[in-house]
Amino acid sequence: MSKNIWNVFAPVYEFAMRSQKDIYDFMYGRIGEVARGKDVLELATGPGMIARHIAPHANHVVATDFAPKMIETARKAKNPENVRFEVADATSLRFMDNAFDVVVIANALHIIPEPSKALAEIRRVLKDDGVLIAPNFIFPADGKRNL
Repeated sequence: MSKNIWNVFAPVYEFAMRSQKDIYDFMYGRIGEVARGKDVLELATGPGMIARHIAPHANHVVATDFAPKMIETARKAKNPENVRFEVADATSLRFMDNAFDVVVIANALHIIPEPSKALAEIRRVLKDDGVLIAPNFIFPADGKRNL
């Protein structure tokens, strides 16, 4: 998907996800547990929903997206002090090697044109004992959306 389409969705993305509140609340809780006291990088943050919810547990959160309008939307919200939003391409990160304890990329690896490049960058910036969290939504045979 092009960057332009995500710029178009930026103002309405969070509103559209409200129908999945239970799934997101579960995800926030689980990621928050893993992020407790740690330095976290979130890729494909969109409007910053995950970053905002896990920040109270984390030491610091850097939340990135390659669509500038998504970052602009994220910055407009009431955000915790320990969250920083910035535009970044998951396949070419500016961060130092071994910089993060946790990397989160939710529901995005399958839409990145070169996911192997993103995974190589994640491995590079993730500490040796770090954790990658990459939840994705699926649609089982019964048609219910699940995490």
